[in-house]
Amino acid sequence: MILKSKIIELLSIKKNNNLGVKEIAGILGEDKEEVHNTLRLLGKEGIVYKNNNDKYILVSNTSLKKGTIKITSRKGAIVVLDNGTEYDVVYKDKGKLAHNDTVLVEPYNQRGMAKVVKIIDRKYYDYVAEVVKDGKNYVARCDGKLDIFLKEIYPLGTRLLISGEYNTIKEVIGHKDDPGAVEKEVLALNGFPISFSDKYLEEVSKIEMSLSEDEINEAKRNGLKDQRGITSVTIDGDDTKDFDDAVSYHNNTIYVQIADPNRYIKDRSAMWDETLARGISVYFPGCASPMMHENLSNGICSLVPGEDRYAVSASIKIDNSGRVLNYKFNEAVINNRKRMTYGEVNKYLEDNIILEGYEDYIDMLDDLYDSAMKVKRKMLNEGFLEFTSDEVKFFFENNNIIDIKERHQGKAEELIEFLMLLHNMCMTDYFMKNNLPFISRFHDKPNDEKICTWINLLKKKGYKININKKKDFTAEDIRQVQEVYKDAKEKVIYDKMAIMGQSKAKYSSCNVGHFALGMGAYSTGTSPIRRIADTINQRILNDAITKGVDYARRKWEKITPLIAKIATSSELRAIKAERKLDDIRKAEFMKQYEKQYFDVMVAGIYDNYLLVLYPDKMVYGKVFFNRSYYHVNKDGCSIYSDKGEKIFIGDTFNAKLLNVNTMTGEVVFFKDTKVIKEFYGNEEKKGKKKVKSR
Repeated sequence: MILKSKIIELLSIKKNNNLGVKEIAGILGEDKEEVHNTLRLLGKEGIVYKNNNDKYILVSNTSLKKGTIKITSRKGAIVVLDNGTEYDVVYKDKGKLAHNDTVLVEPYNQRGMAKVVKIIDRKYYDYVAEVVKDGKNYVARCDGKLDIFLKEIYPLGTRLLISGEYNTIKEVIGHKDDPGAVEKEVLALNGFPISFSDKYLEEVSKIEMSLSEDEINEAKRNGLKDQRGITSVTIDGDDTKDFDDAVSYHNNTIYVQIADPNRYIKDRSAMWDETLARGISVYFPGCASPMMHENLSNGICSLVPGEDRYAVSASIKIDNSGRVLNYKFNEAVINNRKRMTYGEVNKYLEDNIILEGYEDYIDMLDDLYDSAMKVKRKMLNEGFLEFTSDEVKFFFENNNIIDIKERHQGKAEELIEFLMLLHNMCMTDYFMKNNLPFISRFHDKPNDEKICTWINLLKKKGYKININKKKDFTAEDIRQVQEVYKDAKEKVIYDKMAIMGQSKAKYSSCNVGHFALGMGAYSTGTSPIRRIADTINQRILNDAITKGVDYARRKWEKITPLIAKIATSSELRAIKAERKLDDIRKAEFMKQYEKQYFDVMVAGIYDNYLLVLYPDKMVYGKVFFNRSYYHVNKDGCSIYSDKGEKIFIGDTFNAKLLNVNTMTGEVVFFKDTKVIKEFYGNEEKKGKKKVKSR
């Protein structure tokens, strides 16, 4: 970092522009090789530029601009500058460019064009190839890639992860017919390990899988609080195995007790390194890839019923308005009295049915739900936004998916959601009051242009909205708009559009606030088994409680920016992986219904297709249209034909399920109108021929 700064400072002086490696090294008195390597890094970052004479100059002292190449369906390659400005790329440059290339360009402002001067960095994407036999040779084959001839013989059908940069084998995923093969491929393609290292497993094997009374007594002498006398329960989904939060109501106090994996994961250990590398648990239909090994996530760290477990406990008192009167955090040992499920608790909270085994917990559930609703009402008054979820639950039989149902968000789910939010608010307050570093969950203000588009669509659909502003939308504005369509069958579509208008939530070591939650500061700590940001925040909290805030501040203030980047990256990759597997499983389910008709809603409009939703199963698909007949409106909310036909986001029509690809998860519908039929005719005929041949 110091050498980088020295070089930038040297080149910023005008007379020192156009210096070679030898000259720079001589002036700075630095090793020539180190200077050369540093200049290469600065070049990749778009800070310096090497001209044809092997001389270096700061990009900021030229007319060149740094940008990222995006390959679009309408224009081909365009370049997006760091400030968001877009330019078309001159035609002769298009063939040498790849999506997400980082480039230096010379813009021609008067024509809206840019010439690519240099590709300074190219992202290479790994891919999966399958072992096949070609004559006498065994090769790894993937569509669109060159065959890789294998020196080692693998069983035919073996799937291999290939480095996109070097075209070499990075990892053997397994045979294509193995259970979990698809999940492993999706994990590998999104940068997640598919197995734990030998060193990690060795360290895990040395951990005792239960707590002894002697161990607990020793911990109590070091400040641990014994809360086993408090009646605590867990409330989770039917298939949950990693229980990282328990709740209780005792002596007019809310208890939120969070599993403490940090007691087992030590600094500078293989377990610590791999937890950072994974960063998050990835949840697929019917299975999961845990951030921590199952011995931890489902075992000694999980708050399983009837077992003593370490936890970090928050005891919180609130008033009738939901305002926090006081709170306290401490390390504790607890014992979960009962493993409850959302469905069972909803039986009581929603239908007043007391299931067998719940008789002794009714008063506590009433108190907990009442407390959660006080917190919710307070948050709604302060700007909290609620959106309809399109999450689903998959049902399997003999490893085959037999049904998909919309996930019910009932009173039990609300109870847990708002008690976890309460815990996180108190933890954030503790961090802020003690001037501690932490990983914040920030969510900036919404995109005004997208919110305007959302409002204008609703007005065109006939909703009366008395908001005429074009910027600086508040949470109250958004909630007021949501109110007008709260009972509409298209609510999930309109809410999704509103969500797309929000800024994406990220992790940071700086606090920017959380718009959607209506908070000036927010951090998460209720899922330390599943999310690295929560693991670290719990670690900081533990250090502050046991070793003092000064110690915790010194230890963590320089590390949190790096952890925040890891947390954001792992979450984005996990979301991408989970969506991919959801799409594949939905496609597998819908395959049986090819050629049948369904009522679908328009959920989005793209260059040459409509994104539609089959709401009964929350399955998204595409309806392609011919750009010669249909045109996309400037607002992106509708398409229209030359004959006056219009289709808006939120419209419902009947469509045939034309084609389902269970490998990619793509679902294609066909809208039976004359205009689209002319575009689709050949494809539909091909589809019929394929059915006959099978």
